[in-house]
Amino acid sequence: MGTCEDKNYRTLVAAAMANDHLVQSKTPMDVNLSKQLVILIHDMGMPLERIIMDPTTGALGYGIEYGYSGMERLRLAALQGDSMTQQPILVTPGEECWKVKEAKVGEGVPESWGDWERRSINWETTTAASLVHAGADLVVLRHPESLRLLRALVHDLARPAQAA
Repeated sequence: MGTCEDKNYRTLVAAAMANDHLVQSKTPMDVNLSKQLVILIHDMGMPLERIIMDPTTGALGYGIEYGYSGMERLRLAALQGDSMTQQPILVTPGEECWKVKEAKVGEGVPESWGDWERRSINWETTTAASLVHAGADLVVLRHPESLRLLRALVHDLARPAQAA
């Protein structure tokens, strides 16, 4: 359907409710704006369990720290009982990572940067792994190898610890 933002959420929420769809609440990297848009969407009658938050984030080296800390704050508020921050969090590291020069440029860069394709996949995977650690529930990736690597990481994190 589209992404709900402050300028278009009314139309999209009405259409989503009429057709029994979920909505994606997308805001700039700001905890208060994320929460405010969820409240506005919910006030229109959309059940909280049908809202997915997309607090936006930057790629590794391009604002990921700010996005990470915003996601942490959303998760901490949710754990403290704030129902307006308890929605699943969607992140799009694939979109963010593949537009940075480190992931796009294969020529004219220092040799120490390594192979372009490997660097790009690692950039996307590292960004995605950081966002999973920050509390992301849904991760949109672009490269199949990044998906494989992230799945392996999540599997390893979920595996029971071995006795020493």
